[in-house]
Amino acid sequence: MTHQIINSHKSILFLNGTMPDKKILNVLNTKVPLIASDGAAKKMNKLGLSPDYVIGDLDSYKKQANITNIIKVTNQNLTDFEKCLLFINSKSLSPTLVLGANGGEIDHILGNMQVMIKHSSKTPMYFLDTYQNNDLEIGVKLGIPTTNNLKLTVNKGSYLSIIAFEEIILSTKGLEWELLNSTLHINGILGLRNKTVSNQLEISLKKGKALIILDIKL
Repeated sequence: MTHQIINSHKSILFLNGTMPDKKILNVLNTKVPLIASDGAAKKMNKLGLSPDYVIGDLDSYKKQANITNIIKVTNQNLTDFEKCLLFINSKSLSPTLVLGANGGEIDHILGNMQVMIKHSSKTPMYFLDTYQNNDLEIGVKLGIPTTNNLKLTVNKGSYLSIIAFEEIILSTKGLEWELLNSTLHINGILGLRNKTVSNQLEISLKKGKALIILDIKL
């Protein structure tokens, strides 16, 4: 179930994007290690949260007296997001819930998605994001980067996108436009804005890494 996924995290990683709506925070288990990517620490404080760790090159970090676990990693071949994921993996704190991946500059957003795909096989993770729909209601999206098959209990009629950063081959069950041993590629078929027609969704990933983005209700 999507709610089982949402409550499966062993840590929460805050990136320096748009912080989550309170609608998300109110249903999350925050009694796990909270990790801030560099400049996200200040934004967390505005939410009434204090990170257990701050990790990155610290070019955006402003010193805070209540934070003692500050880990500076100067390797410029890695993004701060990647530095956090390597730390999370070393401490066996995955799956990790990523918040603040969206918002801000477009290159940061796209870069965050690439990082998720790149590291998903070694560091399981998922992200939550909120958006405002045409009726000015707050919607929630669940994102799952994966190299494995997925079976989810979902809300019928939910929009779903399957993003391919590389060539992937997959089959689905439970979508309006089913995919059967279909190849998704940036120069071919794009798996955007499909819709669930069942409460049970199956994705059989036979090749590659995919980013699954699904509308959910909390």
